[in-house]
Parts: sequence; C-alpha cells; structure tokens
Amino acid sequence: MVDAGCGPLPCMAIYVAVTGSDSAAGTRDAPKKTIAAGLARAGAATPPIAVFVQAGSYAETLDVPSGVTIYGGFDASWNRNETGITQITGASPAVSFRSISGPSGLDQVTVKSTNAVQPGGSSIAVLVTSSTMIELRNVTILSGNGASGSDGSNGIAGGDGFVGMNGRPGVEHSTSFGCSDHTVPAGGDSGGSSCGRDGGIGGRPGIGSGSGLPGGDGIGGALGGAGGASTKNGTAGNDGAIGAPGMLGNGGLGAGVFAAGSYLPANGGAGGLGGFGSGGGGGGGGGGGTSGCNSSGSSGGGGGGGGCAGTPGTGGTGGGGSFGLVAVDAHVNLVSSAVTAGLGGAGGAGGLGGAGGIGGAGGAGGPHSSEQDDGGNGADGGRGGDGGRGGHGGGGGGGPSAAVVCVGTATITVPQSTLTGGTGGAGGASSGNPGATGLSTRSIDCSFF
Repeated sequence: MVDAGCGPLPCMAIYVAVTGSDSAAGTRDAPKKTIAAGLARAGAATPPIAVFVQAGSYAETLDVPSGVTIYGGFDASWNRNETGITQITGASPAVSFRSISGPSGLDQVTVKSTNAVQPGGSSIAVLVTSSTMIELRNVTILSGNGASGSDGSNGIAGGDGFVGMNGRPGVEHSTSFGCSDHTVPAGGDSGGSSCGRDGGIGGRPGIGSGSGLPGGDGIGGALGGAGGASTKNGTAGNDGAIGAPGMLGNGGLGAGVFAAGSYLPANGGAGGLGGFGSGGGGGGGGGGGTSGCNSSGSSGGGGGGGGCAGTPGTGGTGGGGSFGLVAVDAHVNLVSSAVTAGLGGAGGAGGLGGAGGIGGAGGAGGPHSSEQDDGGNGADGGRGGDGGRGGHGGGGGGGPSAAVVCVGTATITVPQSTLTGGTGGAGGASSGNPGATGLSTRSIDCSFF
C-alpha cells in the first residue's frame, strides 16, 4: 500500500521504535516503544491493522492478535532494508499465535526464546495453536536451550533382622529318688524383624528316651532343624533366603510427548522394591538322656530375623526440549525463513536403590550341662536372609532439539526455508538403566506440503 500522506507505508498502521514511548499515539512520528503496546492497538482496530517495527532489540513475550502481522527491518526514516534486524527476545514461547482465523504473521523479524530455567523446562520460540492463515516470511527463528532434569532421590535402606536367642542347657527331669525335677528348657526365642520376617523358635529338647522337637520354620519358608533322637543332637535350622533385588527403573526415552503446546519430558522410571529376606529356621532340640536320672537335652537356638527390603530409587526427570516452531492443530506457511533449534537439556540422574537390611544371626544351640548327662545338644538356629536392595531409578531422557514440531492436525509448508535441529541433551546417568540421548532432528511429526 502507498498512502499519499505517509509515503510507502500506510497511515492506518501502528509504528514501533526503540526510541518511542508507549504513551505515544503509535504513528510514524510518535511511535510506540514496545511491540506489545503496538499489538494491543492494532488488534483493537476494526479491521485489525499492521504493526511496523524499526530495527533493534525488543525484550518481549508477545501474543499476536488475529489479523495482525508484524513487519520488521525499518530504519529511523522508516525505510526498509534487508540488513535491518528487528529481534524479539522473550521467555518461552517468545511469540504466540492462538486461535487465529484471519491473515496474521511475522515478516523480516528474528525471534529468539530465552533458555529455560525451571528443571526440565523447554524453550519454544514460536507457538501456533488452533490457527489458520499464519504466514512467517523472511523470519529467523532461534530457540533457547532446554533445562536439565532433576536427579531422582535415593531409596532408604531396609531394617536389619534381629539375632535369634541361644538355646538353654539341659536339666534333670525325673521324679525318681535322688533325682531333680527341674523345668524342661524352652527353645531359644526367634529373632524378630521390623518387616515381619521373624525367625523360627528353637526346638524344645526331648526327655529321657524321647526325641527333641524340631525348630520352628522361619517366616518366608526356611525350615527348622529336626530334633535329635534319644541322646542324639538336633540338627541346625536352615538359613533364610536372601531377598531378590528390586527391578531396575527404565531409562527415559530420547523424546517425551506434547500435551497441547506443552512438552512433557521423558522421565526415567522408579525402581522396584527389593525382596524381603526370610527368617532363619530354629535349631532342633537335643534328644533326652537316660543315664542315671532321666534328663532333657539342651534346646535349639532361635532363627535370626530376616532383613527388610531396601526401597527403590526414583527416576531422574527428563531434560527440557529446544523447539523453534511448534504448531498445534494449526497450519503455518513458513516462507524463505530459517529455523534453528538450541540444545536439549540433560536428563536427571536416577536415584540409587536403598540397601537391603542384614539378616540376623541364628542363636547358638543350648550348651551341654552336667545335669543332662547323655542327653543330646540342641542345634544352632539358621541365619536370617538379607533383604534385597531396592531397584535403581532410571536416568531421565535427554531433551530433544527440533526445528519444527507438529501436534495433532498441524501442517507446515516450508518453501525456500531451512530447518536445523540442534544437539539433543545427554541422557541421565543411572546405576541401572541410563536415559537415552535426546533426539536431534529437523522436525517431529510434521508432514510438509
């Protein structure tokens, strides 16, 4: 358009210059200072009008109204040349087009989004959602770097099992003349466990020609030892089984997913809970004695308590992405432009799984006493099994770097344009499964026409 009163540019437009004032009218001679102020006036006009911007740096985050195009590259005399750079630098997304139904866009403008700051945050330079008739012509788009993800937390060590109690010595247990009638000793108490994996109680001894009783089974399946026949020793209780280590968390992938216009990083998975150690079996009681006065054997030792499971480490969160242009259910015409993505953020490290608790030692079989004569000895209780280590968390996936991204029904045309993906973020470390390196690509899910 050529307007007789305003020269090669229309009078019915809004003008912006770094030397202007937002309290000004927005004319060529009294320009606005910020593009945001210019857009507000331009979008309120009926019909909406264009915004012309002198070269310079504008630290702004913009939401472009429907029907408005921003034209950059003008000098102080409002002459346009190819070397004039109008740069918009703003937080992600630096420039947005939302629910646009009339011709709108950017022309000879550089848009740069700042680096993401929040853990796992992404940087998007231009976001277009639910819009048509968007044209970006002679535009340079530079996205900032994605932020690193957060490290996962370490698991907590499982509690240790408690030691089984020792068996008791044998005694005379007879009503015959000259003999003592002492109380037959009980088996050694089982070792406890804070997670319920108690050991088995020690077996009681036999009396006279009687056999000792077997030790109790530990919680989790460890069998108690057999009682000894008359005058014979009992057998030791079985050791408890060791708990299995927890499953390792999955490492995050090289790209997460978009939900509308927001990127959800590829987080690492949490590990699994370790297995519980089994309680040790109680030792069998010794057989009774018949020499002289009838006597009991000594009793078996209690089984040690099983160690508890370590809790899992959590996964590291994924790194944020760097995206030049993101279109969501929209169509964008990208003409004679260049889009370059920055660096994806590194994934967070996966947390370590907590160590399993140590199983308790089994109690010793009861000592041989002078009263039990030829009675058998009780056997030792089995050791409690150690708890399993919690699974290590997976490392978060590195953030992707993509020049353009299409979500939903979005399409982009790219005549005479170049698209350059940056470097994907490093995957998060893990003692289990590390995260994948972030994807580096010119486009994600786009069909070009």
